[in-house]
Amino acid sequence: MASNRVLNPTKDRRWFFGFGNMFYKQNHQWWGTRSWLIQFLVWAAVINGMLLYFILSALNSPAYPAGSEAGSDGLKSAVADEGILIYFVVAGLFAAAGVAVKAQDALIAEKRSGTAAWVLSKPISRYTFVLAKLAADVIGILVTMVIAQGVIAYIIFKAFTNFSPSIPNCLAAMGLLALMMLFYLCLTYMLGAVSNSRALTIGLPMLLVFGAQFGSTVSILAKIMPWNFIMDTRLNPSLAAALIKGQPLTTVTPIICTAVMTVLFIMVTIWRFQREEF
Repeated sequence: MASNRVLNPTKDRRWFFGFGNMFYKQNHQWWGTRSWLIQFLVWAAVINGMLLYFILSALNSPAYPAGSEAGSDGLKSAVADEGILIYFVVAGLFAAAGVAVKAQDALIAEKRSGTAAWVLSKPISRYTFVLAKLAADVIGILVTMVIAQGVIAYIIFKAFTNFSPSIPNCLAAMGLLALMMLFYLCLTYMLGAVSNSRALTIGLPMLLVFGAQFGSTVSILAKIMPWNFIMDTRLNPSLAAALIKGQPLTTVTPIICTAVMTVLFIMVTIWRFQREEF
């Protein structure tokens, strides 16, 4: 009988219970250590280092296809157009791969080490556990891989090619990059929730990242995946390049599909983690 029990089990239905403490802990791992600085420097070297190398090489190469007088407006404009495509391809593919690598252990390592079971023995919900980790990673990734690199790229373009797009156009293009990073981050989280295999968790995102180079051969994937955000395909030109130049988009289907899939990834992650046995 319930009256003879010393303790009666209860269910805490407050989904965000303990979010503040968990988010502070996860956020500290980004900004309370050198992690943010390492991420910033690595991606500045990879993304903007390659961009700067291309621009300087092209501007000083008499063999460049735009073939005009060094320093002329025509040459700088041609270099800027090519540089935009290179920037978004590198920033999209390499950074997306970096996101998958960084997030592969977000849930798997916590489950294998017993940390998740220990944390969840405290007054914190599983819903909060997942969302706090995800929110901290979203902020860290967007600041170090998208926003900061976009600012540096803007300075490089303005300094060497005189190309200075409007701030709204830049924000719109960076928004597509941000959505692409969120897509791969949430996909990796979902795989970490449904499986304990690191090979699957890192392998599938990597396959989708670099499969973008062959995506135009699979029409249905080319229409729904975020590949068109950053590169030209058989179906559509680069959407980010169009936005930063102030040109109209040829399609919004990949944007809508990517956003919907990202939300579904989060929902599946939470649903599966709620049923995890610790």
